[in-house]
Amino acid sequence: FSLFDKNGDGQITSKELGTVMRSLGQNPSESELQDMINEVDADSNGTIDFP
Repeated sequence: FSLFDKNGDGQITSKELGTVMRSLGQNPSESELQDMINEVDADSNGTIDFP
């Protein structure tokens, strides 16, 4: 989780997810990134949280 959570706040934002995806050779749109987050966003705050 900490590899994705660049600022260490316990949440992964679409920006942080995009940075990691691009480093892996992917180029998702902002909409695609938000869709990925929405699929696992348990509390609907727009981020992926580490419990």
